[in-house]
Amino acid sequence: MRGPSESLVCQLLLSVTLSGLLALFGCGSSESSSKDEEGGTAASCTEPENPYSEGTGHYAGYEWAEKNGSGSCNSASALFKEGCEEYESQESEYQDCEARKKH
Repeated sequence: MRGPSESLVCQLLLSVTLSGLLALFGCGSSESSSKDEEGGTAASCTEPENPYSEGTGHYAGYEWAEKNGSGSCNSASALFKEGCEEYESQESEYQDCEARKKH
């Protein structure tokens, strides 16, 4: 039979062990943290943002595509076309990310 001090020591040891395990492993699911690391559904989606300097052909193409929606980026200006394509690329990535969050 254990004495009162042995019982107290066992309870204290059990409490410390459980606290340590909770601190180490946490209470949450490992599934959500692995999705964050893989860029999965738990990650936030970045909306398209014009990375170009105002007054450039790239900037104008990006702004045009943003205002007119996706479509044709055909232009005689290579810079305008690249800016337009950059918007379409960012918008596509954003839409894909939002769709993954819903599933």
